[in-house]
Amino acid sequence: MLDLQSIVSLARETPNRGSVHIFLGDPAADLCDTTTVEPGNTYSPGVWTCGISLWLVVGDQVATPDRLPADEIAWGFAREHGLPPLVRAEYSADGVHVTHDLCHLGTEGAEGVDFNRVKLQAPNAQPITLYLVVRGVGPAGGVIKHLTWSDQDATLTINDGAALCVEAPSMSCWIDEGGEAAAPIALIHTTLTLQPDTPVELRFRTEHGFDDRGFVRPLPKGGQYSGMRVEEGFTAAGTNWERALPARVFAPDPRVQQVWEASAYHTLAAMELNLPRIGAINYPIFWMRDGIIILRALDLIGRHDLARTGNDYLAPLDFSGGFGAESDAPGEGIWTLANHARLNPDPKWLSSVFPHIARRVGWLQRMRRATHPLRAMVENRTAPTYNTPGSTILCLPATNGCIHGRMDWHSPDFYINSWALAGYRLATWAAEQLGKPEAGTWRAEADVLEEAMVAHLLPKYGNERDPVVAPYPTGALSHTPYRAKLRDRFISWYRQHRLDEAGRRNPELLWTYFEAAQIHNALLLGYKDEAWTCLDGMLDDACRPWMIAAWIEGPPGGGEGLPFRNDAGARGWLRKDTAVGGNMPHNWTSAEMLALLRTLFVHEEGDMLVLGLGVPASWLVPGAKFGVTDLPTELGPVSYTVTVSANGEPQLEYSGPKNYRCTWI
Repeated sequence: MLDLQSIVSLARETPNRGSVHIFLGDPAADLCDTTTVEPGNTYSPGVWTCGISLWLVVGDQVATPDRLPADEIAWGFAREHGLPPLVRAEYSADGVHVTHDLCHLGTEGAEGVDFNRVKLQAPNAQPITLYLVVRGVGPAGGVIKHLTWSDQDATLTINDGAALCVEAPSMSCWIDEGGEAAAPIALIHTTLTLQPDTPVELRFRTEHGFDDRGFVRPLPKGGQYSGMRVEEGFTAAGTNWERALPARVFAPDPRVQQVWEASAYHTLAAMELNLPRIGAINYPIFWMRDGIIILRALDLIGRHDLARTGNDYLAPLDFSGGFGAESDAPGEGIWTLANHARLNPDPKWLSSVFPHIARRVGWLQRMRRATHPLRAMVENRTAPTYNTPGSTILCLPATNGCIHGRMDWHSPDFYINSWALAGYRLATWAAEQLGKPEAGTWRAEADVLEEAMVAHLLPKYGNERDPVVAPYPTGALSHTPYRAKLRDRFISWYRQHRLDEAGRRNPELLWTYFEAAQIHNALLLGYKDEAWTCLDGMLDDACRPWMIAAWIEGPPGGGEGLPFRNDAGARGWLRKDTAVGGNMPHNWTSAEMLALLRTLFVHEEGDMLVLGLGVPASWLVPGAKFGVTDLPTELGPVSYTVTVSANGEPQLEYSGPKNYRCTWI
């Protein structure tokens, strides 16, 4: 049997996996409170706190998710109770099967709690030693300075703040101080004998604490979930999730519902003080281009409260993002303000934000008429951008009546002008709703811009951002007489870049939000088969090998250095030698997937709802069911269930706006 010092030595030389992670959190909480989780449910309870992992010794064999081959770990959001907050890991070691369930509860501030329930079982009598290893190395591992164990409370206090509390079974703790060369490590351990087919359950929780950080010690202690028992925690997480996601979808393909709920969870978990973030921790600012897609997704899943908070925050910010002032921002700001108003009719609120809409139209006017480079200031740029003079450049002189802009350090002008067109069209709608005289002028400006885009920008269509922006989300060129021209340009690009010569998916390996939006536009332009070729692959990516839907951005190690240069150090996060991709979960992609999946089921066409626009033939087999519950639309909420009878006839149960049509008839 390995002794304690041997386990410590092995733990010190074992890095965190560094390949994939997800975050567990609450929209209202501080991001430092977010729990980072790796395959197998090795986790860090809050950013740069410590790493907590389960180690199992059977005879002289050590089994831990930190060291097991990835293909021996089943991991992901569990379907039990239909709640993504339950993250389940399963693996086996010398005949011992481990099922580790983990969930998180948080609230405003930084007093989250992680709840753990570990079931161990074996077909034969089996003596084992079980360890909870607490060390600086972990998914978001930081420096451990102090560890204190209380036998009376079965609690390990970490850095005088966080606490690991064991409920069952009875365990002891051994702390290796590490000396001058290393930080302390704690081994919370017990030896027991598993009886045939009689599970043993380990239950513990971690209560977050940051008393070693600035201005935390004076705060009141004892958060909403402090001291809550493990089973109560799991029950509360389930109840909270039912409230957190009002709008649901279901289909014969279980991946659809799984990705809907996982994408919604990632979007909510990465928020801070109820404001959207592209990703937890690594994007600590409101980035306009991504943020407005997330605000739209919040509205689509029924979280109008959070969408309102975000839109109120955004309203006075004409530009916001790590790269400075960019030309697409004014149109994007109008788009999110107006679309929130369309889903949530409130003349008083629309009137309150109308000055912000009008001011943005002023920017559109100036950019379209610019005769020299225009500059604008953004205060929340990322640090490297402050050393880049181009970050204050908003646009170059206009060309052919179109904005010649800056976005992502170059000039994808079809993309930029599509957002400008959306800004004009939706500003016109807002003005009409409020009886403002500007409506006619802005409508005329939109018409002129659209004609200029068709004449001068559509022939140059081909930047990978172009098929991302029209007809969704901007509505640009989506109606006659221009729709056919857009359709031809789009499908030519899509078949060349998203499909190979045999018509199979050619995945977007780095910028996954592009592929999701391109699929969405293939569907809206009538190319359902081509859309599903790529959507099927993205659903597979989300659910296999692990059902986490943790979409990536960028190459391994390249997307997680934005605020902290995490990739330059030795601890935590993703490592270039093991990571499957960059920053994750990336919530531009999460939000794009929510919008795409929503269009599969429900889509507005003027004053008509279109049901099942993206429903594939595989869903129309006898016994199949699909539909939505409480899905918001501009015409009112909709719920429906389609049941395919034994003779293959779809039967519809419907509740919602009167004007609708079904695409499967």
